[in-house]
Amino acid sequence: MTDISTEKVHDPGHRCAMAFRREGGHLWVGTWFEPGAHLPEHFHPTLEEHWEVVAGEARVKVDGTWRTLTAADGMVVVRRGVRHELRNESGAQAHLRTFVSPAGRLDEFLTETARAAREGLYNARNLPTSVRGAGWLSRLALEFRDETVMCSPPPAVQRVLLPLGARLGRAA
Repeated sequence: MTDISTEKVHDPGHRCAMAFRREGGHLWVGTWFEPGAHLPEHFHPTLEEHWEVVAGEARVKVDGTWRTLTAADGMVVVRRGVRHELRNESGAQAHLRTFVSPAGRLDEFLTETARAAREGLYNARNLPTSVRGAGWLSRLALEFRDETVMCSPPPAVQRVLLPLGARLGRAA
């Protein structure tokens, strides 16, 4: 793989920075996790991810099982629909790269969530910080639900709450 874009998108809520490069119908994502970084549990109904540690180490939970990854571990495949979560508990920066197939709109989703984190619309636990934040989070989750689904609250609860939150946010 050639270099990913040098332009990074900073997400202070999840304590990471990301850069993207499209390659045909696929996407490469470079992610730099600060110590304490955390991407909460989620799944992708239509995307498959291949995670690889470039430098440092990261903890990854795939389908309920945690493990520590280093560069020596090679690629970890996260199939469509499989719940996963990432953390940096090492105390040092970790650099990972991900191959996403198909690319979908994951770069748009991650760029938008980073922007909203910088604006303080939600916190590190993915909870809205205001009525405006609740509306934004609901609209985002509805717009991208075909590609990225957070696991908390449970997806069945989200199907009821998200349309209400989106309406509430528009009214505010």
